[in-house]
Amino acid sequence: MELLWRIFDTLLLIIGLVYIFIRYINPYFDKRKKDINLSIEKAMEAEKRAEELYKEAQNKLDDVKKEIEKIKKEAIKESEIEKTHIIEEAKASAEKILENYLTLAKSEIDKQKRDIYQETLDMSFKIARDIINRELTEEALNKANDNLLKLTGEAIVK
Repeated sequence: MELLWRIFDTLLLIIGLVYIFIRYINPYFDKRKKDINLSIEKAMEAEKRAEELYKEAQNKLDDVKKEIEKIKKEAIKESEIEKTHIIEEAKASAEKILENYLTLAKSEIDKQKRDIYQETLDMSFKIARDIINRELTEEALNKANDNLLKLTGEAIVK
């Protein structure tokens, strides 16, 4: 009999536990399961959204890279134009400097020619004076003065 009571007590305990499990614990786990499923759905939505944002960011990054390449090409093109312009200006400046140098050189050569011509004339007159002084004697000088006076007198008479 005691065994029967023990079995009865055990069955009663099991029935009580099953009732508690069905009445209280099962709804808790069902609610917890729903919360977990809801969290999983939210996580999946967040993951999809994150993937979309990643793709959008990737597209923007690609656009930015394209824009950078475009700007880089434009900068290279502009620098080539500027380089050509600078070279042309340098050539023009070099030509002006060369022109100025040639003009200055020509004027210096002309000045040197005038100076040499003047020196030549001065030397010629000096040499001529020296020759005249050396060759002209007192007698020839008197004769030249007499002729000058005679010619002057005749010119006055006329």
